[in-house]
Amino acid sequence: MFTRKARLQDAQSVYDLIHSLSGDGTLLPRDFAEICENIRDFSVVESSDGVFLGCGALHLYGTHLAEVRSIVVNPDAKGRGAGSELVNALLVEAETHGVGCVCLFTRIPEFFLRHGFRTAERTSIPDKIYKDCQCCPRLNACDEVAMVRGELPNVAILGPAVVNDELVQLRA
Repeated sequence: MFTRKARLQDAQSVYDLIHSLSGDGTLLPRDFAEICENIRDFSVVESSDGVFLGCGALHLYGTHLAEVRSIVVNPDAKGRGAGSELVNALLVEAETHGVGCVCLFTRIPEFFLRHGFRTAERTSIPDKIYKDCQCCPRLNACDEVAMVRGELPNVAILGPAVVNDELVQLRA
């Protein structure tokens, strides 16, 4: 099994896998155009004979913050290390870019605890809140756990964060 950066030709496989788990709320839905536009954020894991096993993305906000997102493994490949391969590859990529903190939102925090993440308050990562949460259908009923690895950023570049109709003050 190996991990590599996704190519545009992988967009359909990425979309199909994400879409297969977005109907039940496991993952947030992503449309095909969004996958194509952001394919350079994705990495894929394949079996030694080239079978697509899973994908994940690293979204860069700046050197202060990146987000691991859309980590998903084909149900037939679960428990074989594909998810760990992806997370490790994305963390190396974040390190290569000099990112000080990597965040994610998840319903399976136990998995990410094994990779050095810890739980965090949502308000401690305002760029993530500003970019995605304000337009999420689960804004006021989110059941995901915010997690971070590294030092929490003391800056936000995307603007103020609003959570539950309240302006979140950025840390200085």
